[in-house]
Amino acid sequence: MPAEPKLTLSTDEVRASGLFTGRNIYNIPYFQRSYKWNRERTTQLEADVLKLVGGETDVHFLGAIITHQRARANAAQSHIIEVIDGQQRLTTIYLYILAAVRTLIDNDQIEEAKALFLNFLVDGLSTGGGSNLRLHTSHEDRSRLNMVVQEILDTKQFARQLIGFTFRRLATADAQDSNKGKAIKNNYASAKRFFKAQFKEGGAERVSAVYGAMLEHLTVVQIEVQDPTNGPKIFDSLNSRQQPMTAGDLIRNDIFARAADSDPSEVNRINEEEWLPFYRGFWVEDKNYFDEYFFPYGLIQNSKLTKSQVYKALRDSWQGKEPGEVIQELATYQSHFMDLAAGGNRAGHNAVVAERLSRFHAAGAPSSVYPFIMKLSAAISAGSMNEGSGLEILNVIDAFLTRRAICGIEPTGLHAVFKGLWKDCGAEVNASKVIQKIRGYRTVAWPSNEDVRIAVATRPLYGSAISKYVVREYDRSLGGDKHNTVAHLEHVLPQKPTTSWPFSKEQHAELHNVLGNLLPLSPSMNSSVGNEPYALKRSRYSSDSVFKSVRDFANKYPEWTPAEVKARSLVLADWAIERWPEYVSDKV
Repeated sequence: MPAEPKLTLSTDEVRASGLFTGRNIYNIPYFQRSYKWNRERTTQLEADVLKLVGGETDVHFLGAIITHQRARANAAQSHIIEVIDGQQRLTTIYLYILAAVRTLIDNDQIEEAKALFLNFLVDGLSTGGGSNLRLHTSHEDRSRLNMVVQEILDTKQFARQLIGFTFRRLATADAQDSNKGKAIKNNYASAKRFFKAQFKEGGAERVSAVYGAMLEHLTVVQIEVQDPTNGPKIFDSLNSRQQPMTAGDLIRNDIFARAADSDPSEVNRINEEEWLPFYRGFWVEDKNYFDEYFFPYGLIQNSKLTKSQVYKALRDSWQGKEPGEVIQELATYQSHFMDLAAGGNRAGHNAVVAERLSRFHAAGAPSSVYPFIMKLSAAISAGSMNEGSGLEILNVIDAFLTRRAICGIEPTGLHAVFKGLWKDCGAEVNASKVIQKIRGYRTVAWPSNEDVRIAVATRPLYGSAISKYVVREYDRSLGGDKHNTVAHLEHVLPQKPTTSWPFSKEQHAELHNVLGNLLPLSPSMNSSVGNEPYALKRSRYSSDSVFKSVRDFANKYPEWTPAEVKARSLVLADWAIERWPEYVSDKV
């Protein structure tokens, strides 16, 4: 039986599932400040959970929560646990599990929703007459949380399954104030959108995997204080911020530990001549990619590693090696990594290969694909991979990733595909095998031509990470100058148009962010054309733009109306399908 995933040896490190089961009721002090987590925090939590689901790591530690358990009047009562510190994390997990229940209900997974609701969200035992929710919020959030739970229970097909269950609401002293509980409302809505996207990605199985990861692989250390007045003292000590130690720090320390018995002058030589050139190779202007390198590098060595296992696995592989040997090994894929992470051609490829590889940086390819592409780039450099075959593979991966990004599919699941893809392809890695292996992952979507056509024509692509890359590639396809980047995207129909534009409010909302309404512009021109009428914009596009696609646009469209936006969107959709093929079979 595998060991329970933990980051500490403490018996007080518990999984989220252990918090919200048994006879536990977590009570936020009534006059505690309200729940405050913003979207940035929940987005990070979602990203951390998806790494768990994708196998990038096997546990995510949320830190310590400080609690005090009330004395029970009798053995029939539940454990009422006062939360001194941990309100934000506990409430967030609770809201996401509520959202998972709602998503399951909306997709006719009633029995699973029922089990999740009864096992983790409510308590069937006596709580002294209070609410039977497992989380009792502070007074400002109670009405809003009651509303969230009631919304779920108002679903008739679900309520019919809860035979014998009666919802006992959190007690509130006043009517719901719309200014109170906003974070509860907003983060529950965000959580529902998150699980809806997960269901779209992989159905109920995917939703189960995600909430399962939250319950079984998010952990905290629960510190229970004898006297609740001591809680703030412990809180202050725990939150004295220290600089975290990274895998890169551990690796550096290990390398120099190997020279611990050497003369100080030799240690200085290793540092100046070997370590620092390696370390400085990760800097680009004021950005340092050093710590981001070791996980993809470790996966090239062993595709089964999680992030937390990388340092130990590498250290074990360096038994008996001198510092210089270790640094030389580590540098094997450095240039190939940096070309992906920061752009450029440090690997020294010819112009064709370098251009093909540069697309992944331009498109903001997820780091989950790095191990495979780093190894492919190194194989092309070493001559062990035929250049033509390597270019075909790069085309396939570019098409796969770009199609997903155009359709708004998050890069979840890609880590599981790409970390071991090289090994999965067998003795001869080629494009046909890459297609076959990627399509073999049932829960990883490869969008069809129709999916891409609809997304290009209707999806608001402005603001997405892929939009500038797509616009750049379209400009290049027309024979324009080879611009490495697109600094700004221009809305032809402005975001805030004057009444001179022939668009209704509904048409503006529908069309202003679609690809057909976007053009690449230089920073200076983008700021000067602004909300000018179309006739003035068109004149500037035609005479001043450095982008061929913009000049061609001005010549082709004397007017800009809803019909023209839709027509151009369809033209771009057809182009995108041809530019990034579907590869419906394993034939290239």
